[in-house]
Amino acid sequence: MNSNLPKVLVVGINAWRTDGTAHTLMDIFSCWDPEKVALVYTRADLPNTLACKRFFQISESQIIKSVLKPWMKVGRVVENTPNGNTEEITTERERYAKAHKKPSAILPLVREVVWKLGRWKTPALKQFVEDFNPDVIFVPIYPTAYMGRIQRYITKLTGKPTVCYLADDNYSYDACSNFWQYIHRFWLRKHVGPIAKDCKEMFVIVDKEKEDTDTRFGTDSVILTKSIDFSGKSYTHHTPNSPLKFVYTGSLVIGRDKTLSLLADAINAVNKDGLKAELYIYSQTTPNDEILGHINVGAAHFCGRIGRDEVLKVQQEADVVVFAEALEGKEANVAKLSFSTKITDYISNGKCVLAIGKDYIAPIDYFQRNDAAIIAHSAEEIRQCVKQIVDNPIVVDEYGEKAYNCAVRNHEKQMMEQRFIDTMCKTLR
Repeated sequence: MNSNLPKVLVVGINAWRTDGTAHTLMDIFSCWDPEKVALVYTRADLPNTLACKRFFQISESQIIKSVLKPWMKVGRVVENTPNGNTEEITTERERYAKAHKKPSAILPLVREVVWKLGRWKTPALKQFVEDFNPDVIFVPIYPTAYMGRIQRYITKLTGKPTVCYLADDNYSYDACSNFWQYIHRFWLRKHVGPIAKDCKEMFVIVDKEKEDTDTRFGTDSVILTKSIDFSGKSYTHHTPNSPLKFVYTGSLVIGRDKTLSLLADAINAVNKDGLKAELYIYSQTTPNDEILGHINVGAAHFCGRIGRDEVLKVQQEADVVVFAEALEGKEANVAKLSFSTKITDYISNGKCVLAIGKDYIAPIDYFQRNDAAIIAHSAEEIRQCVKQIVDNPIVVDEYGEKAYNCAVRNHEKQMMEQRFIDTMCKTLR
């Protein structure tokens, strides 16, 4: 471990837990000296990680209570806790699960108001930041104004250089589809703009986002993605199953359910003369009856939610893994500058990817630039791609190898870690 690394204070949303679902920042800092990393975060979850030793928690539950009880103490220093199950954590998870099940355009604004009124700016937070005395502030940019407010407070308090990490389109109005979303995005931009323009360095996750971010904010951003350890690994050639097995694992929100309906229809159509392909969809999202009528009929199977270990198993057993985004309306813009960690998982495991989405969104642009997937931009192209794969199953192995080589080129662990370290240290020169 390099003892000359600067001390970094990360200001983010999630606790870092090895058994959690939000691993991105924890993985990025796995190459750092944990004694030189501190985390301020805003969830009820308690941390459990080897990547960091100091934590300050501002839980949303406390913020809600502080609006009605302004004398309440909000925020506390917490320690690594292997068993993070408490009543507060359970309550918060249930609240978020309910909010995601029935999305509301107004709810994000209500949440922002609560945080605006909440008493998070406390002597305890100030003391924690000053005691750690960071050299660099690491700021992931989120689609919430309250995080921007906390981040700007801490950067002004320390006066230290800021490094941003932008992993999605959290600035433009492109994905806004109603009045309330436009209001929320206007509010968000008041914080994201100054943070991005004042940072010393900017990390992004894909070429398309780099081009957009550098044009918008005048930065010279650096691409930083999930890294993969390829030592001792090589591509394993794949013999296709009969029938071919297509697998989708993930959410069905923001139009993905409609896209998968088109894929299910295409697979059922190609099976008219006999069973040649099947589609298995695993998701915690409960589809409506109309969608179920497409994705859980014939050779299309909706299998519901499964655990992380099972997800990895079904992906490994698949001939084709499906990456799907919306194909119509404002929903098609939601992933415009995003890059799912599932992509690196798919390609690093040498899986043939069927990628479905508009050609201008970052994930599809990435696949196109690297020739790392079979790509469809429309319902007709979905039908053509399914037929191409069924008629010529050897493409499963061909595109599996292309995907693997792309992963080695762009996501190799040592290369990515050195890029991260060099960029972070550059802020102090």
